[in-house]
Amino acid sequence: MQTVGSSGNGIPLYAPCRKLSLSAPFRWLKKGWQDFRRVPWHSLTYGGIFVFIGWLLLYFAWIKDNNALVFSLLFGFLFVGPALALGLYDISHQLELNRKPTFRHERQKAFHEMGHELMLALILGIMFLILVYGVSIVVSMVIGAESTPEQTTLSFAVSLLIAMIFAGLVFCASAFALPMILHQDADATTALITSINAVLRNKRVSVLWALLIFVLTAVGFATALVGLAFIVPVLGYATWHAYRETIITKE
Repeated sequence: MQTVGSSGNGIPLYAPCRKLSLSAPFRWLKKGWQDFRRVPWHSLTYGGIFVFIGWLLLYFAWIKDNNALVFSLLFGFLFVGPALALGLYDISHQLELNRKPTFRHERQKAFHEMGHELMLALILGIMFLILVYGVSIVVSMVIGAESTPEQTTLSFAVSLLIAMIFAGLVFCASAFALPMILHQDADATTALITSINAVLRNKRVSVLWALLIFVLTAVGFATALVGLAFIVPVLGYATWHAYRETIITKE
């Protein structure tokens, strides 16, 4: 793996990246759709799993009316999601090599990289918990003993702002990290730093890419999550192509 930068003991910190044009995200989506069309039923299997998990979260949120439970499920999904995403990245990788994707190969790759996946998920999980703890402190300070409509509105705005910050941090950290872990067998720290570096060096493109992901995901939610069965695989494949076009590797 070609890397630049090093720590004090000479260990490489991150892989270099290319400068991208604003048309790049649309090109990734086009390639993602092409991969979907090559293996539609294989893709829909993964998409269906995401839809089922989404329905499960909504079901618990509806019958329990328990935010803590929903947060716990979301936190758990943070650990399960990467394994499913790696399967999508592996499909694109196999198609890139002109091989027929198989669930067996995808499962083997996911288990092989399980350590790096869990470490990345742990890092993101710690970030999530820190921000949730920060939200609870800020909200308690704003609301105090008695809550007024103005205080409730302010606490909601603060919570939304912190949630957006967390989403931004997660995007920077994971935009290219998981495909790099699968492709280069990189450790979580190297993949994370590589991803952050690539996002910061391509700020406008990254903002556009994040916006497209948000819009497409919103469309999926607007269809009672059914649309995610198609959108999630396409986005997964597009993310693989984004990694291949952005991060400089020897292969």
